[in-house]
Amino acid sequence: MTIEIETGKERHVSSSSIVSINGKLPLYQELRTSILLNVLITFSSKSSTKNLRKKINQWLYSRTRPGFYMELDNHLHLAYADQRDGHGTQHWWRLFFDEQFQEKIETATKSSSLTVGNKASESDRSSTGYNAYREWGGMYFRSQAEIAIAEELDKRNVLFFGNVRGRVNEQDLPAAKASQSLSGRVELDFLVFKDRRCMILEVDGQHHQEGTNTIRDYVRDRVLLREGISTARFTAQECLNQTSDVVTEFLELF
Repeated sequence: MTIEIETGKERHVSSSSIVSINGKLPLYQELRTSILLNVLITFSSKSSTKNLRKKINQWLYSRTRPGFYMELDNHLHLAYADQRDGHGTQHWWRLFFDEQFQEKIETATKSSSLTVGNKASESDRSSTGYNAYREWGGMYFRSQAEIAIAEELDKRNVLFFGNVRGRVNEQDLPAAKASQSLSGRVELDFLVFKDRRCMILEVDGQHHQEGTNTIRDYVRDRVLLREGISTARFTAQECLNQTSDVVTEFLELF
């Protein structure tokens, strides 16, 4: 199946709206412009056009504005996200889709992230979103393990936020400054509130144990702990297979 970006239904969402949530399409990935270009070319019926990449890039650049949302196809929607890495860096986009396009999109993003030697870098892995986000309860999660935790917290009437983003810095932590591992942007798996306190529950998959990811996680935990916010980490396998026990243990930490 192919799409034509020029013929999609384009609309502008109010700045007060949450364009990252769209219940009609259950999956989404956040992609940098360079990766998104490869995906859109894959779906284009004009894949043999010599200047196609340049044309699509110009089309995207003219739509780098908050609130942009386009239904490229009944199974594929596109929204502008932000320029989170600062002025002069690539823009980020949200690509919404369903199971019909899932395999094709994941194949395109994986192949796009390969660097010299056929190895994906840490930044490329995080930017492509190897695992498509899945919708549950109006929120999006990266894995079934995260959804299991969300369901269990909800069952126990616990207030929580999923995949919360924010910005922090190393403050005056000597080891953190030396490692230069925290750029400022952070994302928490679960921010949970109970008894007028809050704690973080992290669902650690394999990628958390890879090189700079581990260092960054440790630094982030220490920075947040200085503000009185503790972090409890559980493996994805524990969260998926022992969900009730994980949540019970976590809530007892309050």
